[in-house]
Amino acid sequence: MDAEPLALGYVGCGFMAQQVHLPNLSSIPGSRLTTLAEARPLLARQVAARYGIRKVYSSHTELAHDPEVQAVGVSAGYAQQGEIAADLLRAGKHVLVEKPMAVSVRQAERILEAAREGGSKLMVAYMKRYDPGNLLAHDLVSEWLRTGEMGRVVYARSHGFCGDWLYGMDRARMITTGEPAPPAPLREHLPGWLPEEHQEGYVGYLQQYTHNLNLLRWLLGVEDEAGVRAVDLDPDGVTGV
Repeated sequence: MDAEPLALGYVGCGFMAQQVHLPNLSSIPGSRLTTLAEARPLLARQVAARYGIRKVYSSHTELAHDPEVQAVGVSAGYAQQGEIAADLLRAGKHVLVEKPMAVSVRQAERILEAAREGGSKLMVAYMKRYDPGNLLAHDLVSEWLRTGEMGRVVYARSHGFCGDWLYGMDRARMITTGEPAPPAPLREHLPGWLPEEHQEGYVGYLQQYTHNLNLLRWLLGVEDEAGVRAVDLDPDGVTGV
């Protein structure tokens, strides 16, 4: 309790940043949200004013060189956020990044190498591990596995019923300025084998189903053994098997 408050930074002022991460990070006891990086200057200033953030940078690389900042949250395009996280990790900042952590094995390996190089820690925002229903399921399945009461697990089936995940959210307070977001390169970070016509669907699949695989690994206690064997998606790239 006598330790200095943790100095936090954040990269991005988009929907998830304003609606979820910035309000929560600004209210955590024992920490201070001191720094914001955002390429849209007017948006950056207005969001910083709302949360009392003292320092504003136009890029994450500037934030990465700020000696005061110890940990950083990142919200950006699904392909770009991994590159941002790697730069911050390499600079010695601990990072919380939205899922998916990466859009290819190659990118994931670069991110992990950056964490080793900077001696920093990466956390992926798998918030569904903290959902009360999932915590209850985890305790129940763990007990089954411990006692063998239900026999050996031979098959697991996961459904992703998204529903109205924005229900009750007050979007009226969302700050918008009309400034265009900077372009985020996609192709260079995707797997080389991926045909161009499937790029959008592939990234949508990762963004949605990474939760399913993460929960499967957690619920069954197979963090390193579980993986995807086959995917049969519908034309929308999000629904399917």
